[in-house]
Amino acid sequence: MENVDAHDDNFFIKNAVLCWLHHYGDQGHRWDDIYKELAKRDTYTSMESNDDKPKPRPARRRKPKVTATD
Repeated sequence: MENVDAHDDNFFIKNAVLCWLHHYGDQGHRWDDIYKELAKRDTYTSMESNDDKPKPRPARRRKPKVTATD
């Protein structure tokens, strides 16, 4: 298995889309058009970092200690 190229997620997703079209395409399925459009794409996942991360919640304040007044 030394000659096997490493494949990324895009390869496996495109392979799954093309397999679906091979087995179920042109049978009038409601997803035919969607899968045909997906088959035209070369990338399905993006490796870009998400800069729109949610902000962390604000820290809670401690309650003041109650002193006994006897």
